[in-house]
Amino acid sequence: MKHPAAVIAALLIAFVLFVMLFSPRPSIEGSQKLLPEGKPAPEIRIRTPEGRYVSLAELKGKVVLVDFWATWCGPCAMSVPRIEKAYMKHRGRGFEVLGVALETDAGEQIANYVSQMGMTYPVGMPDPRSNVGLWLPGDTGIPAMFAVDRKGNVRWSKSGFDPSKEHELDDVIGVLLDE
Repeated sequence: MKHPAAVIAALLIAFVLFVMLFSPRPSIEGSQKLLPEGKPAPEIRIRTPEGRYVSLAELKGKVVLVDFWATWCGPCAMSVPRIEKAYMKHRGRGFEVLGVALETDAGEQIANYVSQMGMTYPVGMPDPRSNVGLWLPGDTGIPAMFAVDRKGNVRWSKSGFDPSKEHELDDVIGVLLDE
């Protein structure tokens, strides 16, 4: 085989396209029933595939993006590289990401997905005691992102994925880090 990296890249692209075409379709624009901005963010805690727990409370004092996603979600797969790029750019300034996987199983696919997508921020299933319904009421689509300021207040939220607005996330993070 002359170009194994090209074959692997082609297979990965084919896999992502397959998932996008044949997975349940979260809304692209999403619902507008998100958490009110300026109010305290509800506590949430995840358990990573390695068994480590990470909570929003322990990240207080940092700007945090809480990202709700799933391995089966096509728009989520499109948003992950943008989130990873923002994380790499801003993490040295006090920015963190908390990836909350909303799987339909026990999360068996998460570790492999994280590796394939190159996700370096904490990702895992929500702790059963975390009330995801406080974050995602009703029919809120995923991906759903919430920017939480250093004081623990929700300052921005977005449901769905729109590639034409990818600069919006970076802009919001920059503003919150500069406060």
